[in-house]
Parts: sequence; structure tokens; C-alpha cells
Amino acid sequence: MHRITILLLVIFLLPVISKAQSTNDIYLNALDDWHDGHYPQALEAFQTILSGSDADYYFKQIALKTGELYKVTELSIDGTNVRFDASGKYAIYERSEDGQTNTYVVESATAKEVAKVRGENLKVLENGEIVFLQLADNKTVREAVATRDKKIEQAYATMDRDLFYGAQREYAAIALKNTKLMFMKNAKAKATDITPKDHLVAELAYPGTSNTVYLVAQKKGTDYSDVFSLKTSNKKLSNITSSKSFESGVDFIDGGSMIVFNYSARNALDPGSDVSPEVRGKAGVMNTSGGEVHLLDGALAATGSTKKGILLTRADGDNTQVFSVDAGSGFTETEILTTDKEIRYFVFSPNDSKIAYAIKEQDDFEIYVHDINGENRTRITHELQHDLFPQFLAESKLIAAKGEGRHRRSFMYDLETGKVIKLFHNNTIRTIAPEYQWAVNVTGDKILIVSERDGDTISPERGVYLLDLSNMISKADLNARVALQLKNEMELRAKGHKLFAPIADEVNMVVAEASRNRVYTYENDLYKFDSKYISQPGNDKASQYLFDTYTSFGYSPEKQWFTPPGRQVYGGKTANVVATLKGTTNPELVYVVSSHYDSVERGPGADDNTSGTAALLEVARLLADHPMPATIMFASFTGEEAGLLGSREFVRQAQENGIKIVGALNNDMLGFANDSKLDNTIRYSNPGIRDIQHAAAFLFTDMVTYDALYYKSTDAHAYYEAYGDIVGGIGSYPVLGNPFYHQWNDNLETINHQLVTEVAKTTAATLMLLASSPSRIKGLEAKKSGSNYSVSWTASPEKGITGYMIEYTDRSGETKTESVTGTTAFLKNVKAGSQIKVKAVNDKGFEGWDWARVAAE
Repeated sequence: MHRITILLLVIFLLPVISKAQSTNDIYLNALDDWHDGHYPQALEAFQTILSGSDADYYFKQIALKTGELYKVTELSIDGTNVRFDASGKYAIYERSEDGQTNTYVVESATAKEVAKVRGENLKVLENGEIVFLQLADNKTVREAVATRDKKIEQAYATMDRDLFYGAQREYAAIALKNTKLMFMKNAKAKATDITPKDHLVAELAYPGTSNTVYLVAQKKGTDYSDVFSLKTSNKKLSNITSSKSFESGVDFIDGGSMIVFNYSARNALDPGSDVSPEVRGKAGVMNTSGGEVHLLDGALAATGSTKKGILLTRADGDNTQVFSVDAGSGFTETEILTTDKEIRYFVFSPNDSKIAYAIKEQDDFEIYVHDINGENRTRITHELQHDLFPQFLAESKLIAAKGEGRHRRSFMYDLETGKVIKLFHNNTIRTIAPEYQWAVNVTGDKILIVSERDGDTISPERGVYLLDLSNMISKADLNARVALQLKNEMELRAKGHKLFAPIADEVNMVVAEASRNRVYTYENDLYKFDSKYISQPGNDKASQYLFDTYTSFGYSPEKQWFTPPGRQVYGGKTANVVATLKGTTNPELVYVVSSHYDSVERGPGADDNTSGTAALLEVARLLADHPMPATIMFASFTGEEAGLLGSREFVRQAQENGIKIVGALNNDMLGFANDSKLDNTIRYSNPGIRDIQHAAAFLFTDMVTYDALYYKSTDAHAYYEAYGDIVGGIGSYPVLGNPFYHQWNDNLETINHQLVTEVAKTTAATLMLLASSPSRIKGLEAKKSGSNYSVSWTASPEKGITGYMIEYTDRSGETKTESVTGTTAFLKNVKAGSQIKVKAVNDKGFEGWDWARVAAE
């Protein structure tokens, strides 16, 4: 090519190349800003890209960074046991309502509800008929439910696993005696009882074709169960097995021509029973038309779709052997692997050529894929967190869940390209969305997810969502999402700057003294005591160390000794350790910051919760020479791992002694850094404290913070029980994502000491603002007169209050703000259904850290 031609071509292409590089630079810088928590800068950059000529190229990347790429539809605000019918036409979920279980059937293409029945284990047959199990609504069942729930609540409070599982077994035995098999000709028809006479139905299964369902049922008067077939056309019951044992986990292969099952360890009616010796530890397979059961030596681990779709596991000493079985070739076995590692969650690919599973080769579970012939083992996930519950979408794609049970998230893995996509989110920046259940339809293009999408882990509801992999969000959806995120983030930051303005210089001076070396010293000293569970000598050593350390800061700490009833305690008693920084202006008002210092019995608890204890000590040191207007108590709790013993004792004594606790922070398990970010989650019951902690982090630290409405099963619960929603605090991100959580190897080398230091700085800043600000007012009342309201409240207890701010929405939808000096106000034209909010302002310019709220009727 002629040199002049080449030169002209380069000149022509130069603007295009420069522009592409410029857009890419903007995008990469935006990713850096997002990583560091500089969200406004990142979002503004995303807006620039989305409005430019390269918007299409960056659309997917920006969508996945800010939330979801695929359309998600909410099917219900609450539900569980999600699945699709065999055809994939219907999405099915169950919901507890008024003490009963209802099952909903929804068209997966339209999200339109087509049926609601009282019952569970529902099957939609090929011809549109519906079969399900229904628990009787009688006094016996209601009493059994109440007893079970009471025992389970007690088991959670005392962390008694035997009580928990015993309660479940007792209830199951009563439920089995009161369960009916129900039939509907179609979704609109009346349900009729087709329970086989003199039989107790324990399980219902459907192969996906024909009008025949299969039951695991126990004939009354016998001590074993069998598998039966039942034709819905004539209600004819046929006995399929006669092993005189207990079958469970019924499934089908080869288009429903063969049935497979495990032999259960016990009979639901007799928890002490066991299977007959000839079938113990075995699985069964047979033709659905009947005939001889072929016994398989091992436990059924997974089933596929073809005759090759049988997977067994069996123990060989300390090893687990995994075999595939070909039912079409004389039940020949092929060994896939043998391992001494913990292995679980097996699943076949759609054509049974592969299996996926989770194996704990080191400290966490990872997902692997294996050819069914035992070759080509491939590791799919590479995370410090647990990766669990694989499900294939296609031969080359699967989904799996990442994280601990209280904060799992689903990801899609392309087995050919290695590309990973996060599937589900709530499309906010700060609020987490824990997921709990997943189900994939037969074509692999739709997924049902159960999630606390709003980050509310307190309410019992968990929403049901339908994710459509064939339908991406629109450009308009993404632009609206980014704009809303930017608006919300800017409002959060403006609020934080405003609240901290009167004290920002002082906070900066205090947190500048935070020392990572000191934090590490506390951690290392505590770590050397090994387990600090209440029955171990390390518990007493740790309490004395805390006492001495608080003393070295200039405090006069106290030990709150007590003997937990019915617990084995080292030395017969255990103690909280409490240090107090007396307030200068309002010493009678108290803010508490706490962390538990005990660990589980099996390990040293470097993250859970030496990390929180070290942060607490550093906060106490930072504030020792900086008393605030209100009193601050630093509480190191014992016995959290034994059932929140120390925090409940602290609250009991506080109430008994008339201590006026008006706010609290509880930090627990905060030192594990999953990646290069310094990030943590604010676990709160009070949204005002939540926003202050966000502001404390982005104004005074390098830590990025997320949030969740979360306090159950933590020491924050003790505060909530006694004082209501006055609690904030910091936990891990991902929440409980540390794979060493509650393990023997929760060791010090897994802790990021800078992250713990950033938590200490955030906590100190938060406490300084809380203890300087008016607390939330009490006694707010609103009396209606037409569209007007007379509002009154109890005077704020702090000294130096100069007035009160009132915020409400008028009938036009406009937000109104008024200021008064007294404790009453008359508000005109208030919008019905809106909130009237009031908070105090003091003579130092501090606003109350949370609004008191009352609804306008």
C-alpha cells in the first residue's frame, strides 16, 4: 500500500481510536471509583458513557456493575419451596398464610396467577390436572404447630440443635397422620380428597408425563412404607415396592419409565426405627410399571434425565466414592472420583454427560464439573467464600450460590468462556439482597429466586422473583437506574455532611490517632487465649485482659459477673467487662458500643469476634481523653456464642439500675476482607444510625459500607428486645462470608487489620455525633381535625435544646418543613397516609440523629 494512503488512513482512523480509548479510560476510572466507594464520580461517568456513541458496547458492563442485566418480576412478597412444573410452563411456590400453607401456580411466561390451593407438594400433570398434599386444619395440627414453633424458638435462643431437630421430628409424625391427598381436574375445579383408604401419604412424586402419580405411603397398622402408583383417571392404587422398609427422595429417569429412590434411615411415625439390614445404605431403581427393585450399593446423590442419570455415593473408610450408574446397560458403574474431602450438592447436566458438585478441598467449598465417564475434571469457581448449589442451565452454563446461609448471591458461569455474571440484585448501591432458594426451568432460560431483596432480614417475609434470561433490561431502564442511584447517593452524602458539620474537625482530629499496630496488638493478645467460649479457660483470661486494657486507657472498668443457668462455665461464672466515659452535659443519657469477646468452643475466633473486640478497644482508647456531651459505655460481652447471654445480662442490669440507654452500636465479625476492598455491612434496626454510619465511613475513613436491616441472633437483639429500634453496628461484607466462620481455623492470619482499624474510626466518628446530638424524641402524637393535625410530643431530655424541626407532606404532595420552639404544632392540609416527623435541634447546631414518626390517618 502507498505510504500516502496509509498516512491518510491513520489520520482518518485517529479520531475513532482516540475516542474509543477515551471512553475506555472513562470506564476504567469509573470502575476504580466504584471500587473505592466514590459512587457519585462513578455514576456520573456511567451517565457520560451511556449518553455517548459507545453506549451499546458498555451497556452490559454498566448494567452488571450497578445491578441486574436481566428482567426480574416479583411474583409474591413472601414464599418458599420454589420450583417449576415438569414442562416449565408454570412457576410454583408455597406461602404460609393464616397458619396454613397455600401453593400458588403462576404462568412463567406472563407471571399471571392461575391457581391457589391450600396444600403443598403440588404437581401439575401433563393434562392440566393438579394433585397435592393437604394438612388437615384441626385442633391436633394447630397444637402441634404451636408446640413445634415454641420449641424451635427456644432452640434458637439456647442454640440447642437436638431440641430443634427433635421438634421437627415430633411435628412430622403428627403431620403424617393428618395429611390428605387432594385432586383437581383443572386449576379452576374444586379439590377432592383421593387419599387411598387406610394409608398415610408421606411423599408425592410425578414423572412429568402421563396421568399417573407416585406416592410414598404407609399402610395403617404397619411399621414400613412402600411406593405406590395412582392413576388420576380411575384413582386406582397399585403397590410398586414391597421392601417393608422406608423409601424417600423418589425421582424418575428415562422420561419417567424408571423410578429411583433412597431407603430412608427411619420411619416418620417412629423416630427410633431403622431400615431393614438388606437395604440399609442402598438405593432402589425399577420400572414405573412395576417389577423387581434393583438395589444399588450406595446413597442416591443425584438423578438425571436418561438411563445414565443415576449418581451414587458410598463411604469407604474416610473416603467418599462417587459412581455413575447406567440403568440401560446392566446397571454398570463408573467411578467418577474418590475423595477424603467433604463433597455434596451433585447435579447432572441436561443430557447427563456431566455432573457438577461442591467440594471442600481446602477451607471453602468450590464448584467442579466432571464428565460422567470420570474424565476432564474442571474447577469452575475460585472464591474464598463457599460456592454451593450448582444447577445447570445448559450443557455449557450453570448457576451457583456464593456465600454463607444468611447472605448468598447467585452467579451464572459460562463453562466455555469462563465468564461469570451476577444474576440478581436490588439495583441499589448500599443495600444487600440475600438470596435463599433457586430453581431453574427445563429450558434453562428462567430462574425462580427467594430473596430478601429489600435487605430486610427481620420481617419473616421473603419475596419470590422470576428472572428471565431471555429478556434483558432496556437502555431506558438502565439510565433510570443510574440516575436514581446518583440521586440517592448525593442525598445520603449531603445529609452526612450536614449532620457532621458541627463536629467534623474534632472527629478528624480523633480518628487521625487510630493505630493499626495497636489494633493488631489487641488481636494478637486475645488470639493467644485460644477458644474464649464460656466453658474454656480463655474466657476468663480474655475478660481479665479487657479489664486491664480498659484500665490502661484511664477508665475504671467493672466486671459484671453472672452464672448462666444450666450452662457449663469455666470457674462457675463469667463476666461482661464494661468501661464508662461519663458525659459532660447529659451524663444521664447513655450510648453503648459493644462487641462480644467470646468465641465458639472449637476455635479461637479471630474474626468472630476478636476483630470486633479489637475495634472496640481502639475506639475506647481514641475517646478516652475526649468525653462527649452524653455518656458512652464500652461493653465487652461474654456468652454470645452460648445464646446472647452477656448482652441480655447487661440489658437486664441496665434496666434494673435505671440506666437510660438511648442508642447503641454493636460490632460483630468485621475483619475478613474478601477482596481488595475495605468494606463492611452496617447491620441496623434504626435508619438514622444507619445513615450516620455510612457518613462516618465516607467522610472519615477509607471503608466502603453497605447495609441490611439485621439484628437477629446477634447481641443487637438484646438491645432491640428492651429498647426497640435504637441499634446500629458493623458486621462483615459479604455478611458472614468468611469461610472460617465458626470453624477451628478462624485464625489471625485471615484478618485484615487495616479493615478493623477503619471500623474503629467509623465507630468513633458515629459515637461522637450520636453523643453530641439530641436523641429521638418520645411521646409523639397527632390528633386529626379534617385534613389538619394537632401534633404534640415529650420535650427532649437533653440540655440546650433550642427548638424542633417538623417535616410532613401536604395534600399536593409537597414536602413541608416547619420549626417550633415548644412541644406542639398545628399542621394544615396534611396528606392522608403520609408521615409526620419531628426531631430536636440543640444550641450547638446538632439535629436529632433520627426522626420520631407518626402516621397521618
